[in-house]
Amino acid sequence: MIEREGRNPFLPETEEDFARLAALVVHRAPFVPRPLLDAVARRRLLHRELEARIFRQIVSDPLEARIRGLATPALAVWGEHDRIVDPAAAEVLRALMPQARIVRMPGVGHLPMIERPAQTAADYLRFRASLAI
Repeated sequence: MIEREGRNPFLPETEEDFARLAALVVHRAPFVPRPLLDAVARRRLLHRELEARIFRQIVSDPLEARIRGLATPALAVWGEHDRIVDPAAAEVLRALMPQARIVRMPGVGHLPMIERPAQTAADYLRFRASLAI
């Protein structure tokens, strides 16, 4: 979208842009009253420049080099309908971090914690319980 349309959908400029982004990150959007969505958008728009700096840093400093070979146990919960980060990237993560555990959720987009909060929490608690601390 950035290359094709010349705009970054992750850096909304208006309440309408934010509503489009909210729809993009989920597979099945939960009902959120538009006035509430607009209130969240206005709050987020206040911090747009900070978000732009964070986005530039993410793009300029790829994560792969930082996590390659980490033996730290990690849990990655991935929606199979993620339109932001392709679900195939889970296998890249697994190759970079041998201790990573991947949970793939069918019917879920980029935000499993929003679309399936109970399942996400249960997966996390199972993961935590499996760690030898």
